[in-house]
Amino acid sequence: MPGYPVPDRSAFNPNQLRDDDSLPEGDINATSGTLPDGRPYVLEGWFSEGMTLVTYFFSVRDLEEASPEQLLALLQLELETAAVPEEFRRLVPKEVLRIVDASGNEMYSLTFVVGMPS
Repeated sequence: MPGYPVPDRSAFNPNQLRDDDSLPEGDINATSGTLPDGRPYVLEGWFSEGMTLVTYFFSVRDLEEASPEQLLALLQLELETAAVPEEFRRLVPKEVLRIVDASGNEMYSLTFVVGMPS
């Protein structure tokens, strides 16, 4: 099994619960884990416009041509653990983002809604 780089989020400055009447948003927490294929990930929880969201960051290596469906299959257990509602467990190609992390590694950045405003 190849070694995959750990997402390096050291250049990211969390927005600690910005208090803005027109557009409140902020970062809630961050954690890390390992996907079933041995690939490390970082999970960041945040909120914006009343929605609660989670973003997964993990290496693109060996998944360069993965479809949204293949990426969802890889994340299935993690999405259940993070309590992402079934109706929000979907990706379309425009939501499959790639970034370069602080260590210069290409990473997927996939965001899912966890909660909507009441």
